[in-house]
Amino acid sequence: MSEPILEVESLKVAYGRVQAVRDVSFSVPEGGLLALVGANGAGKSSVLAAASGLVRPSSGRIRYEGEDVTRRPAHRRVAAGLVLVPEGRQILGTLTVAENLLLGAHRRRRQAAPESEMYDLFPVLAERRALPAGSLSGGEQQMLAIARAMIARPRVVLLDEPSMGLAPKMVDEVFTVIEKIRASGVTVVLVEQNARRALRAADTGHVLETGEIAHSGPASELLQDPRVVKAYLGVE
Repeated sequence: MSEPILEVESLKVAYGRVQAVRDVSFSVPEGGLLALVGANGAGKSSVLAAASGLVRPSSGRIRYEGEDVTRRPAHRRVAAGLVLVPEGRQILGTLTVAENLLLGAHRRRRQAAPESEMYDLFPVLAERRALPAGSLSGGEQQMLAIARAMIARPRVVLLDEPSMGLAPKMVDEVFTVIEKIRASGVTVVLVEQNARRALRAADTGHVLETGEIAHSGPASELLQDPRVVKAYLGVE
């Protein structure tokens, strides 16, 4: 097993008096795919926000490539190769597809992939490159959000709810892209409401409940765990 590239230790995140993450610890080996699943409000997105530097944890540590980055600002984590694809896509709708991609490459210009590489991975974006990003469908905007992260050639990509609100066919396409990203050697941490699809794609899974890890283990075992099936997966 590879050494961990990302480690989260005793993480706590609070918004005022609301404790969103109570005590979460996990590590991800280089090239691995870890899924964080659970109900709405369980703290999944807050874990990613802390890992990416968007929020400062109230306690705990985050290590990336063996270094403590808990207090390192978000832009410096991006420059080091730790990149978030946020929930809700957050693309810039008035800019073109091509301009959104250029923004994604800004912090890692020396390492950035050529635009053509992104268009090979996301052919629909090649067809839309000159259009305002806001004119794209929801699924196309999600592809752009992922491409905007991948053009920076990250070592770790944090994906927050990439299939939210998408039609089933587009969900399939998103997970195909996730598999390609992982196959390229990029480490993936995936937060996803579609727990079954997420666990099928992952090596390891953690189920969060009210800010804490309630179940944890190999993803294939969690898919068969009666407690997880009853609470989160349901009958297929």
